[in-house]
Amino acid sequence: MGFSNLYSYVLSHPSPLLRRFIGLLALMDHHRMQLLVKRSAILTRHHFGKTMRMFAPIYLPSECINSCAYCGFVRENAILRTTLEIDEVAREARHLAAQGFRNLLLVAGEHPKFVSHKYLERYIRLLATEIPSISLEVAPMEISEYQKMTHAGAEGLVLYQEMYHQPSYAQVHRFGPKRTLSGG
Repeated sequence: MGFSNLYSYVLSHPSPLLRRFIGLLALMDHHRMQLLVKRSAILTRHHFGKTMRMFAPIYLPSECINSCAYCGFVRENAILRTTLEIDEVAREARHLAAQGFRNLLLVAGEHPKFVSHKYLERYIRLLATEIPSISLEVAPMEISEYQKMTHAGAEGLVLYQEMYHQPSYAQVHRFGPKRTLSGG
């Protein structure tokens, strides 16, 4: 059973927890909304304290083989494409650290020629000696590849679930591996 079928099933047969969550999303009066906001603030402070975690992105390569309607890295975009060399990444990271950033996000378009797993691993190892927290926003990987990234020193991953609606997904992913995932 594919995820979209499972998703449809879960929506048509919601568990008690899902029904409660759907109830939270339903329209509510001002008083009930204020109670929800207060409860949310209490739970957030209880679990996370009064902290905010900020990161600074380092864009490694701006190359991408996908053609996604919403992305600045889209392959048809007439921009100057760059791929940072290791000394450039180190210089950028040191500059950001000097500005007070302790959390870096390594961002890369999806292009196997420019963004191999070894490329990412090499840069993570370099930065892990100087930067306390390194996260990734890169093309999807297999679990074994994510494990290599964590062993190299990465500790976070930014993932965006773009959408579950297959026709819409196919419409915005015009070419490339993401288009293939949509069945188009």
